[in-house]
Amino acid sequence: MQAAGRFEVRFDELAFTDDLAHATPAGRDVAQAAKQRLERDGTDLSDFKRCDPNGRDGTRLPNCVKIHLPRPGDRWRMVFEITRDKTTGTLGLTYRAFGVGHPEHPWQPSAYQVAHGRLHPSDGPPHA
Repeated sequence: MQAAGRFEVRFDELAFTDDLAHATPAGRDVAQAAKQRLERDGTDLSDFKRCDPNGRDGTRLPNCVKIHLPRPGDRWRMVFEITRDKTTGTLGLTYRAFGVGHPEHPWQPSAYQVAHGRLHPSDGPPHA
């Protein structure tokens, strides 16, 4: 049972595994540690920042929040969508993406672009 004011965090294992395959060893360590902590403890929304619902790069992430990893504010991001459990009706956070927040290379998608692609698969990739 979640403590009052805490949200359950749900991970899409296929998406998480895919994101880890594209991460550096350091990124994988950061992501796995964050996943373990979030699944075990849940989270308070104060740990997160709201994603720009309409990003300059064409991303659309309404109802999404992000966490900077390692905290505070380093290079990696995890993006979650605020969702309601269909069975219990409780609000929680559903994993959408992990990756670099602001990639150094133009060919490398940001965590926000990956999340957009998963939320809007028929749109094609957003453009930076």
